[in-house]
Amino acid sequence: MHHQLQIEILPEQGRLIATDQISRRTADSEVEFLLHAALTPVLLDSDATLIAEELLDGPVPIRRYRIRTSTPRKDFSIAYQGTITHELTNEGERSSTRQSTPGLISKNGVFLAGTSYWYPQTGSSPVSFHLQVKLPEGWRSVSQGSHISGHSGWQEQHPQEEIYLIAYPYHHYQQQAPGHLAEVYLRQPDPDLAKRYLDATIEYLALYERLLGPYPYAKFALVENFWESGYGMPSFTLLGPQVIQLPFIIRTSYPHEVLHNWWGNGVYVDVSSGNWSEGLTTYLADHLLKEQEGNGAGYRRTTLQSYTHYVASQDDFPLIRFRGNHGQISQSVGYGKTLMLFHMLRMELGDQQFLHGLRLFYRTYQFKAAGFDELRDAFESVSGRSLRRFFSQWLTRTGAPILKLASAETSVTPQGYRLKVRIEQTQPETPFQLHVPLFVHFAESEQAVPYILEMDERAATLVIDSETRPLKVSVDPLFDLFRRLDPSETPSSLGQLFGAKQLFAVVPDAADAATQQAYMRLIKQWQQRQPGLTLLRDSAIQQLPDSGPVWILGNNNRFAHLFEPLLAQQELIGKSGTLALTLSRTRGNRQTFGYISTDNPTALGGLARKLPHYGRYSYAQFNGDEPVISRRGEWRLTDNALSVLLWPIIEKEYSQIPDHLPLARASE
Repeated sequence: MHHQLQIEILPEQGRLIATDQISRRTADSEVEFLLHAALTPVLLDSDATLIAEELLDGPVPIRRYRIRTSTPRKDFSIAYQGTITHELTNEGERSSTRQSTPGLISKNGVFLAGTSYWYPQTGSSPVSFHLQVKLPEGWRSVSQGSHISGHSGWQEQHPQEEIYLIAYPYHHYQQQAPGHLAEVYLRQPDPDLAKRYLDATIEYLALYERLLGPYPYAKFALVENFWESGYGMPSFTLLGPQVIQLPFIIRTSYPHEVLHNWWGNGVYVDVSSGNWSEGLTTYLADHLLKEQEGNGAGYRRTTLQSYTHYVASQDDFPLIRFRGNHGQISQSVGYGKTLMLFHMLRMELGDQQFLHGLRLFYRTYQFKAAGFDELRDAFESVSGRSLRRFFSQWLTRTGAPILKLASAETSVTPQGYRLKVRIEQTQPETPFQLHVPLFVHFAESEQAVPYILEMDERAATLVIDSETRPLKVSVDPLFDLFRRLDPSETPSSLGQLFGAKQLFAVVPDAADAATQQAYMRLIKQWQQRQPGLTLLRDSAIQQLPDSGPVWILGNNNRFAHLFEPLLAQQELIGKSGTLALTLSRTRGNRQTFGYISTDNPTALGGLARKLPHYGRYSYAQFNGDEPVISRRGEWRLTDNALSVLLWPIIEKEYSQIPDHLPLARASE
């Protein structure tokens, strides 16, 4: 389907005036299309009849139309005009500040997408287009594809899932790169900011072309939106005005949006078998950049930590049901578990075959819809082995393995030593088929030696014969497996409280009225996202609940003394500002306690919004009314149930187990 569109936008009126000549591949004497119900169409073909049919429910009002022609034809032309003014609304979790609109034409900007039904849509067939745009003096438009001569519009011949149109009086910056154009559209002039994004665009396009294959579009543009957003469209990204100013975005979210032009906007997602694009993009962008910094294992641990803390068994779902991000649970499964699926596949195949499989998949399905079956076919083709069981296990099952280092025993043999390591899966679900990475430190050796224990039963034993004495065993220390973490593998974190279904918050009666009211407002906000959060007053209870996480609010709380040793150790006693920290206690069941204190009750309003975003950290300190983060971090771990010293009497400094080389190195 090809659209030859001529559009005039009148932002002050929220109005568009358009003509569209639509060309189809096959001739027909009857055609149906959908159009926004506020747009009035007129058929421009004299030998055809336009019939208005029923209204349809949806995010926007839609009307179905039917065109009947006297003879079969491939082309028809329509003129239409009207207003599209859908206001911004909150989306996602109840406490989320994200907003969205299905379509809006206003003096603050123009946002039109497929969900706006601003052009005639004739089904799910992909579209190409030639789009000429008339705007008020000083305004610029952005769409996917390449510029029409004179920047008067856009065109894209490759099949697209929908057509976007963004507009505002933008300040435009550009920089030519080999084979494509880097662009920046800002709402206020800022050449330095634009230069940073232009340079980053060229860097990331070069990286992913080397890794995966040629960039599929003529340009990539950073476009500043008129509300806070993080959208990845074909050949451009639409980021909010606050987001683009954050200095870390260029090294975090921005490469993710660039890479979506290979995954999601280069190869489209067949969502009938699950959304593979978000997890793969996260793996090759967010995770890859951490790998390049030497912290890939840390990123994977955080991913597993999120799943462990936020996804209870009753909330879990198989990856074939993941469609998109609707909150922390769907993100932990759909992004995190899929990321780990691709990491485990890489460990299974090796870097070269993994990259060859990705490149084959990209070449084969560019501008086509593909799912996990097509991904599996590509990897089977390059590896020459069946991966059906691997994909089936991780796509169709819920839950995750829980590993236990049941025993590690050494004995003396005529040839040296024999080590027997027994690993168990302790999750209630049936055992998973796993290749468990083990590392053994030996005497007279600096580096740990890697091994793989194959498991498909509840327990398995690996026997290792060596000439030198084994001293230490570590199970999956680089977090290469998707699994629920043992509590000893992660320090106490804020996410353990924000991920809980049932928890408590204890308010101090000794606090002044203003501070008490601020704490109460904070709790009410958190109860919107966690209905199982129960309020308690410290004067009404003799002891803390013995199960479930507990927030202790205020340094004058009767139970605040529990945190005094930790505060003293971290030199935090008496510090000004707003502080949130955690500790774990083992009294039967392991229990996490959170502590919040402030010398500025006004800051608690902002803390209620901000603190859930710091779930991976053990503590976070803020300053000011907003408040602004000043410190955050994780407590240092000392004991790990998945690591054991076989000869603790031997004094030895054990070298850190090096992480995998960055995947990008394999393409060099």
